[in-house]
Order: sequence, then structure tokens, then C-alpha cells
Amino acid sequence: MILIKRYGFRITVVILLAMIGISVYSWSTRQGPPLPTIKQAPDFSLLDLKGTPVRLSHTDGKVRLVEFLFTSCPDICPMTTYNMVKLQDKLKAQGLWGNKVQFFSITFDPLKDTPEVFKSYGDRMGIDYSGWNLLTGTEKETGDTARDFGVLVQKMQDGSFVHTVTSLFLVDQTGKIRKVFPMGEDMDNETILKMIWQLTGS
Repeated sequence: MILIKRYGFRITVVILLAMIGISVYSWSTRQGPPLPTIKQAPDFSLLDLKGTPVRLSHTDGKVRLVEFLFTSCPDICPMTTYNMVKLQDKLKAQGLWGNKVQFFSITFDPLKDTPEVFKSYGDRMGIDYSGWNLLTGTEKETGDTARDFGVLVQKMQDGSFVHTVTSLFLVDQTGKIRKVFPMGEDMDNETILKMIWQLTGS
């Protein structure tokens, strides 16, 4: 009792400083190292499922995750979208979905991926359209957008597409690409989520 009376204030200060130190450490661990800026993302103009023009810059102020795909892809594209849906669900639970974070999926194959086909794909995958735009356009427009981002894509004679497997882009609130992720089974959702948290300050 005597020690508490004599040193109570000092003990309280020490405890508070320790708690602050733990909080700062936890925050810095969650934030991770600063993300580099790769380049300014191209400000595309494509059409959503309702035929409304959408520009990347329309969502400035939000963190964006941009995916390139075609819905008839047998493996890597649906696996990537499936992983993104899992990210979507976590962001919804944290109150970040739609207001601080926006997803985009852009098709390589607008001739086959009509709005109806693309919508069916989105419904099947569990996409929440309140924070996720499925975008299309002419074959040239979508192909040019992919190439502007740095995605190499080639249409094969059978109508399928081959493309680089790093076709998933993290774009910050000012339109700068901060990270390019591998797709499919090589995706690390925890790393992607931590980088999204870092950019949103959550």
C-alpha cells in the first residue's frame, strides 16, 4: 500500500507509456513498409453493365483494385475473382466497401462478354456491385486499356486469350499504381488486404 501511495503516479505513467508503445508497434506492424509508387494509372473510359461510361478518375479518393480477365477463362481468371470476392466480404465487414475501396474487372473479350454474360458471371461469383464495376467496351478499347496498364495480351485463333499473370493492380486514391499482384492461386489475400488497409489508413 505504501509503495502504491508513493509511486502510484509513476506506475500509472509507466503503464500508459507501455500501452502506447504496444499500440504504436501494432499499428506499424499492420501498416508495414511504405508502398512504392510504380506509375500513374491510365485513366480509361469504359462502359459498365448498364452502358454507362465509367472513368477510373470518377472514383478518385478511393483505393482501387483493378483486374483484367475474360469470363470463359478456365482457371486463373475465375480463381482471381473468387479471391477478390473473399477480399470484398472482409472489406464489407470492416465498413470499407464502396465508400473507401472500389474494385474493377475489365474484360479482354467484350465480343463474348456481353453485359448479360458478364452480369451472369458476376452473380455466379458473388460480386457485390455496390463497390465493384464490371467494365467492357470495344475489343480495341479494352485491349488498349490492358496494354496501357502494362498487361500483355494476345487473342488466339480459337478465340481464347493468353495474358500476363500479373494483371491485378492496386491503385491509390490519387490514381497511382502502388502494387501489381500475381493472379489465381499465387494471390496472397492477407498481403493485399494489409496493403489496402495501409492506403486507407484503417
